[in-house]
Amino acid sequence: MLRRMTLVLLCLAMGSAFAADVPAARISAEDFGALPFLSGPKLSPDGTKVLARVFVNGQRRLLVLGLGGASKSASQTYSMPDSRDLLWYRWAGDNRVLFGFGGAIRSQGEDMYSSRLAMIDLPTGKISTIARKESGLDGDTVIYVDRDGRSLLMSLQKTIYEYPSVWRVNLDTLEMSAVVHQHDHVWDWYADSSGVVRAGIGAQGKRWWLLYRKESTGKFVKALNKEFESSDKGDVERFIPIDGTDKGYAVANSRNGRYGLYNYDFANETLGEAIFEHPSVDIDDFYQSVQGGITAVFYTDDRSRVAWLDPKMKKIQEEIDAAIPNRINRVISIDREGDKMLVWTGSGSDPGTIYYYEPAAGAMKRLAKPYERLAGKPLATVEVASYRARDGLDIPAYLTVPTGAEPKSLPLIVMPHGGPFVRDEWGYDSWAQFLANRGYLVLQPNFRGSTGYGKAFVEKGMGQWGRAMQDDVDDGVKWLVDSGRVDPKRVCIMGASYGGYAAMWAAARNPEIYRCAISFAGISDVKQMLRYDRKSFSAPRYFRSWQEKVQGSDEFDLGLVSPLKMVDKFSIPILIAHGSKDENVPPSQSVKLHDALTKAGKPHEFVLYKDEEHGFSNPQNAVDFLQRVDAFLGANNPAGSVSH
Repeated sequence: MLRRMTLVLLCLAMGSAFAADVPAARISAEDFGALPFLSGPKLSPDGTKVLARVFVNGQRRLLVLGLGGASKSASQTYSMPDSRDLLWYRWAGDNRVLFGFGGAIRSQGEDMYSSRLAMIDLPTGKISTIARKESGLDGDTVIYVDRDGRSLLMSLQKTIYEYPSVWRVNLDTLEMSAVVHQHDHVWDWYADSSGVVRAGIGAQGKRWWLLYRKESTGKFVKALNKEFESSDKGDVERFIPIDGTDKGYAVANSRNGRYGLYNYDFANETLGEAIFEHPSVDIDDFYQSVQGGITAVFYTDDRSRVAWLDPKMKKIQEEIDAAIPNRINRVISIDREGDKMLVWTGSGSDPGTIYYYEPAAGAMKRLAKPYERLAGKPLATVEVASYRARDGLDIPAYLTVPTGAEPKSLPLIVMPHGGPFVRDEWGYDSWAQFLANRGYLVLQPNFRGSTGYGKAFVEKGMGQWGRAMQDDVDDGVKWLVDSGRVDPKRVCIMGASYGGYAAMWAAARNPEIYRCAISFAGISDVKQMLRYDRKSFSAPRYFRSWQEKVQGSDEFDLGLVSPLKMVDKFSIPILIAHGSKDENVPPSQSVKLHDALTKAGKPHEFVLYKDEEHGFSNPQNAVDFLQRVDAFLGANNPAGSVSH
C-alpha cells in the first residue's frame, strides 16, 4: 500500500523536474492573474466533507464539498452576510460551520472596522449571525469549540466602551450566558481543552500581566506583572492551560531570543523545558489535539517546515518527503480519528496540488489543483540566497531566476514584501513568476524588521522605515550588481502595502539606483498611516506597539521618510495602483500622491480599482494590473525577448 502511494508521488515529482527543463515560453497575464478557485481546505471531523474558500463571480464564498458515500452530492457554496469580508472559518462538529466576517462601519464620525460571527447549519442551509446585537467592534473572537459542535466560548465587547468578557453560546439555540466578566485592560482570554476559561492577558502602557485560575469556580489572580520584552520571563506571546492541572504550555522568546514552545508551570510562574525551539528562527504555530496535547510545531527557516511530535504522523511525513524531495509537503488537515487527511504539495516553481489521503489504504487522490491555468507550464526556479548589508547584517532573500537566461547582466526587479511585520518564504509567488517569465531576475529581500528570524533581527528595524530597512533593499541591488548577475542600468522596484511604500520611497530617495517603480496599495504618508490605527495592520509578537516602533525617536519627523512630502525628489516614472475599498491601507494614501505628482508634473501612471480591497478578488482586475505592469516595464525597463 505504501509502495502504491510512493509510486504516485514519484511520478508527480518526476513531472515537475521535467517541466523545469523546458525553455521559457511566454505565459499570459490571464494565466498568472487567475485567482485560485479553492484555498484553505479543512476536513470535517468525520472526514466526509471539505470546507474551503472559493471565488465565485469575483466574490469570496465558502464551499462545503462532499467526499463520497452518502454525502457525495452535498456540495454547496455560501455567501457572506451583507456582502462583508470573509475573515476565517472552521468546523464545529460534523454538520456546522463557523466563520468570521467583517467590514468598515461609520461610528462617531470615524471609519472603524467591525467583525461578527456566524454559523451555517448544513442540514438546513441556514446561516445565523451570533451575538449581532451584543457585540462592539470585535465580535468574532472564538476561544473554544466543543468537540461535538454543540457550544462555543467567545470573547467580545458588549459595547466599544467595555473590555471583552467571555460568553458561552449554545449552538442549538444560540442562547448566550456570561462565563467571565470583563477585567480592565484584559483583551485576550484563554480556555483549556475542556472549555474552562483559565487565563487572561492584560496590557497597559509598557506593562503586561497574566490573570490565572486553576478551576472554573476559582478567582482570577494576577500571576505575572512585567514590562514588555524586559523581564527575565521574556516576551510571552501565548499561554495554553491544560485542564485539571496547573501545568500548561507557553510560546515565549526568553531562552534564545526566538519564539519557541515550552512547558509552563502556572503555580510557580516558571517556563519549563522546551517542547520545540529552533536555533535560528521563530516557530510559526503549533497543532494541539482535542485532548490538549501538542502534536506538531510549524516553523520556517529557508522554507515552511513541520516538526511532528506524534510518532504516527512523523512517519507519514517522512514517507511523503522521501517520495517527493525538494518540495514543501504539508498535511494541512486531519479528521478526528487520524485516518483521513488533506495533503498539499508544491514548490517555488509549482503553485501546488491538494490531495485526499488515506494512509491505511496507501491511496492518495487529487482533490484540487487551485491554479489549473498554470498546470504543465514551465515556471522559474526560486533560489534561497543571503547577502551582507552595509552595516554587516546578513539579509536572507529569495531569487526567482528567469528560465534559460544566462546569469549575467540581467534586468532586475526588487520586490520587498508587505507588512512589514511578516517575511517572504520559499514558495510560489504569482508576481515574481510573472516577472521572471518576462525575463527579469526577481529579488525578494527579508530586510531587517522582518519577523520570523528572532527578536534581535526585528529590533534592528525599529524606527528604520525609509532608513536602514530601505538600505537593506538597496544593498541587495548592489550585491547582485557586484556579482555580475545584474545590469545596474536595468533595475526597477515593485511592491504592495509596505512594499508599495518602499517602491514609492525608492523613487524619491534613490532614483540613481532605479529606473522605475511600481506600487500597489502603498503608503505615501507614514504619519497619517500611524493615525489610522487598524487592527489588521498591527501585528502580534514583537510589534504589539507597532506605532512606536515605526516612529522610533519621538523627535524624528516622519515627513522625512514620507513619499508624499518629497514629491519634488521624484524623477523616475512610477505606476501607482490601489483598491477603492482597501481598509488596511486607505486608498487616500495613493490618491494624494497621485494628485501631488500630477500637480508637480512628475511622470507617473495611476489606477484605482473599483471595489477591490487590500488585494485582488476580481480576476479581471488582477489581470489588468499585470498587463499594466508588463506595458510599464516594457516602456521603462525592457527586459528583452523570451521565446514564444
